Amino acid sequence: MHKKYLDFDPFGSMIVKAMNAGTWIWNIQTNETIYNERWAEMIGYSLAELEPVSLDTWCKFVHPDDLHKSDEAFKQLFDKKTEFYSVEVRMKHKLGYWIWVLDSGQIIEWSETCEPLIAIGTHIDITDSKNAQLELEKSERNLRQIVEHAFDIIYRIDNKGNLSYVSNAWSKRLGYARANSIGQPYKSFVHPDDVKRLDAFAETLKQSEDAQTISGYRLRHANGSWRYYESNASIILEDGAIAGVGGIARDITLLIEKQREIEYLSYHDFLTGLYNRHYLDHIIGEIIKPERLPLCIISMDLNDLKRVNDTYGHHMGDYYIKQVATIIKELIPTPYQFRVGGDEFLVFVPNTDQTTALEIRNTVYDQLKKMKIKDFQPSTAFGFIVKESIDEEIYEDIKKADEFMYLNKIKVKSGNY
Repeated sequence: MHKKYLDFDPFGSMIVKAMNAGTWIWNIQTNETIYNERWAEMIGYSLAELEPVSLDTWCKFVHPDDLHKSDEAFKQLFDKKTEFYSVEVRMKHKLGYWIWVLDSGQIIEWSETCEPLIAIGTHIDITDSKNAQLELEKSERNLRQIVEHAFDIIYRIDNKGNLSYVSNAWSKRLGYARANSIGQPYKSFVHPDDVKRLDAFAETLKQSEDAQTISGYRLRHANGSWRYYESNASIILEDGAIAGVGGIARDITLLIEKQREIEYLSYHDFLTGLYNRHYLDHIIGEIIKPERLPLCIISMDLNDLKRVNDTYGHHMGDYYIKQVATIIKELIPTPYQFRVGGDEFLVFVPNTDQTTALEIRNTVYDQLKKMKIKDFQPSTAFGFIVKESIDEEIYEDIKKADEFMYLNKIKVKSGNY
């Protein structure tokens, strides 16, 4: 090979040495090749161990799956489609593992008939940076798979309030096509009654560096139903400025429904559906507000429930209780209806005077006369007072209504009600 290609200029040699690069020269016509010592060192050898070196030496150490990259690169050079190439390939180290090499080269001499004569190039060990790149790509790939297969919705909202990204769960949970949703205002999917809460939540996010949580807002499903969601979100910063909000949204509809079921059971009588004594203690402050005066307090008790249970069975006793509860629901216009004991009911009727209270009592009695359990005619003891002043102790008022109810019970038993 011509000596001018064997002797690098001093400055060029310093650059190659500084790059810690392996170099090669290839006489394309004779297939003669020259490698420097660094080229051999990269794969764990000395040049002496590899003698005689040739183009086959390169082919022997390059990964079979990567050899085509260099072949294709040289074809581009030979066809003068490119003047320089650079590809990443793997070479087998003496110890058996693979290193990554940046293979670069160009043709520096052509014949008068445009045939390639001499090619030169470098091989630089990029194993560390390549492995870091591959690890990053793997991490990003894993993250992408996690995001795209996550059960919860992962989203991003830009500063204009438009959806800029939603994960696959958006379509699975809410039924909308992602392509049709991105770019749409997120508020168009939110229940109108929840928009103000979410606006306030967005303002809270802007004032905090930490993630924040909002729970119980509603999103519209594509089928028109509303689903309850909980979000954990934080602001997204780009170049130090807020670029939007990102977060995770979880469907908590079943949880909300379960909580409501538990709340219902804790506040309602399981047999009649009326409120129970526990809820009375919870809501009593709302019942006795001044605007509800005069307040009629009705105490009712089922006569002879034990007799019905003993004679016809507890299932008929339950039927008796439920029938009276139905009369209360249908004939007494108030939401404050309670079953406070096995056979005891307590009802509060706001804005009701003495005259109206008597009308309610008579209407209830008339309906009870129409009831029949087997050959038994059920009856109910009924007592009431009308509370005129907010200063009176409500539980004392309830006690008075109970006392009138017991007096009525005595009259009922004597046939004088």
